[in-house]
Order: sequence, then C-alpha cells, then structure tokens
Amino acid sequence: MGIGFGGGCAAGGGNLPGGGGEGGEGGSGGSGNGGSIGPGPVGPGGGGVGGGGPACAKFTAEAQQAPAAMLTVLDASASMNKQSKWGTAQLAIKSAIDKDVFDTMSLGLTVFPASLTDPPLCLCQGLDYELCKQFIGGVSCGFSFLPQVPVAPAGLEKTNAATGVRRQMYDWLVSHPPLSNVDDGSPIYDALQAGYASLKSENIERRMLVLITDGGFSCTSVASPAREGYQDLNGCPDWEKPKSVNDLITAARTDPSKPIFTFIVGVPGSNSTGAKVDGFDTPPYNMLLALSTYAVSGSPDTVDPTCDKEAVFSEAGAAPAKPCHIDLSSGAAFNADTLANAIADVRGKALGCVYDLPPPPPGEQIDKNQVNVNITLDGAPQNLKKRTDPLDLCPQDGCWDYTADGKVELLGKACTSLGAATDVKVDIQVGCETILK
Repeated sequence: MGIGFGGGCAAGGGNLPGGGGEGGEGGSGGSGNGGSIGPGPVGPGGGGVGGGGPACAKFTAEAQQAPAAMLTVLDASASMNKQSKWGTAQLAIKSAIDKDVFDTMSLGLTVFPASLTDPPLCLCQGLDYELCKQFIGGVSCGFSFLPQVPVAPAGLEKTNAATGVRRQMYDWLVSHPPLSNVDDGSPIYDALQAGYASLKSENIERRMLVLITDGGFSCTSVASPAREGYQDLNGCPDWEKPKSVNDLITAARTDPSKPIFTFIVGVPGSNSTGAKVDGFDTPPYNMLLALSTYAVSGSPDTVDPTCDKEAVFSEAGAAPAKPCHIDLSSGAAFNADTLANAIADVRGKALGCVYDLPPPPPGEQIDKNQVNVNITLDGAPQNLKKRTDPLDLCPQDGCWDYTADGKVELLGKACTSLGAATDVKVDIQVGCETILK
C-alpha cells in the first residue's frame, strides 16, 4: 500500500481531484496527496487552489481488499455444444478474467465432465456387464479431483501474455471442446466437491466458486459413496436430488475455518422442466427453482434482494417469480458480454465493499472524524460523502460509513458500481474534516 504524505500543499483544497503528491518513503506513492477532499475554494478545472491538494490532509492511501481466490467450474457436457453455448462461454471467461479488477486475485478453472466412466449397473440389467460396457462405451461422468488449471495469482499477465494463469485458462478452453457423448452426463456434484477441496487447500483469506451450467446435475447412479437420485428414463437413479446439492453448497459456505461462497450462472437450457432440450433428457423438476435455491445456499447475503429468496425446492415446484441465481437461460439475454459482466459482478459481490483503514505513518494517528473516501472507476473520480442516517442505503448517489468494527464500507451505488467496473481504485484520505451527506 503506497502512502502519500502531505507536504508542500497549497492553502485550501478542492472538492474534486487535483494533482497528486509524491509517494511516501518506502511506498509506491499510492494516490498521492491529491486534493481529493477538503474544505476551501475550488480552483479552475476542479482542483484545489494551487493544485497541490488540501493543507489539512495528513496522508492518502490506496485501500486494498482482502486477498481472494476464484475457481470457475464450467459445464462441458455434450449439451454445451448446442446454441453456441461453449463458444460464448469461452469468450466470456476470457473477457472477464482479463479485466484489471482480477489482477489482485488468484484464478483457476475446473471443467466437467473430464472423462468417460464405466456405465452404472442399472443400464446393464440382464446383460453380461463386460459386454455391456463394450457396447455402451462409457458414460460422461468422469471428473477431475484437481482443477485443470490450478489456482494461481493472476498478477498483471493477461490471456495474451506468454505465461500466467490467465493464459493457461485461455489455452485450456481453446484446446478442449465439450464431450460429445449422447448421454450428456453432468457430474456437477462431484465437480463442486472437488472444487471446494481445491479452494480449501489455498492459503488465502477469501474463497469463491462460480458454477456456469446449462442444468443437468446427473451421474448420481455412479456416485461413490452412493447418493439418492431421481429416476431417469433408463430406470437409473441418475438425476441429482437438489437437497444433496444444497447441503453440499451450504456446508462449504458455513465451514468454520475456510468458508467458500458459491455463485450460480445458468445459461440456455438451465430453465428445463423435465422435457427434452436440444434432444437431451433433463431432470424431472424445475431447474430454475433448483438453481435459485443453490444460489441462496451459496451466498445468501449477496443475492438480489428482490429475488424469491424464500423459495423452497420441491419436485413439483414452479419457477420462482424472480430467480436468485444469475439467470441467462433466455437466448436473448445470453451473449459473451453479458456472461463476462456476470462473472465480474460475482467478484464484486463476493469481495464486498469493506476496506480496512490504512495504517498511519509513524507518529500519526487516525481521527475517524477526519477521514474521507474517494473512488475512481474506469478513470472517473468520485468523492463519496459519509452518510448521516444509518437507514440511508444511498441507492442513487453512493456513500460510505463505518462498520461496527471500524472499517470503511462503500454503500449503495458506490458498491454496485465498484463490482461492475473494470478499473477500480479506492483512496482513503486522512486529516480533513469528513464531508457528510
């Protein structure tokens, strides 16, 4: 964290950004003592008179969020070959992870199914099993215990760099098309379980998993240990029971030492209700309802507050009025840009908008009545005001306030805009009287 100290400031300050000061000793300069907030007249161009920043400022530091890892778990079942779903997902993941906001994160990729496995016994009833295996040739229920692209810090290397985790994800997506078996197996439960195990092995503060799928949730008939499943048209208990999935996702989120937040993205096909979609069988229940409950289990505090959060799964249940997961099942709403923005939005929701106050320079102290917050989103600076009404959610203009434990939290539009921006900077300035809303 670079810190700029207040030296050589002109008298007075501006209410809009002015020129930045030089970095403090041992730091990268941070945002400088930029005249971002402070009393006094506003000079030409919006900066403080003299352009040097407010004389009241002691220091300004760029705030940082907690280190975090995001594992993308991507459906590569045969049905993802339809409706350009795979190509769209490729473009979207590339576009999303190349955003600058992922530079400080660790990224990884798990794709399922990973291979063919022997068919379940229920498919070979009355037949010699070995001959049955040869005839069927395997089912698409294999999964990898480890991510195909291991989680690693992203850094500044984008997908067009020669090395780096982003480039590895790009190369894997380009060189591995979905399986094309007619069974359309989707071992999502196993892929999630393996993904959680991988994320828990990471020595990092925050963990998130993003599932991108067109539905399915099958392969229960070959699960080990066995799980209950709904019967498919072959007489096999192969469709996953949503209770099992919800229990798995909830357990990951409520892990006392290494919680993992799960986000669900449903692409075309994920609004199935038991009828065939693109020639493939689908589970005998409303998939929108199931996915919505998974989203609530995975991250209840970040779902859309207007979604049907109280919906409970039942086999005969209807789709919620407004699903809680990221629903891109409508072909009209599904494109690479929309999916990329959804992935980036997940990052913002999972990390939240809470920042520690920066450590003061030696000999300095932070007076919480002399703290101001500036944000720069995609090059556009904004000075936030601290709310005075604790019930004010600042939905239109954005604001900030202290949390119960004394951290800085961006609220309302300031927080939602932060998650959607591709280039984000949050500066905390100390020394000038807090500007109140």
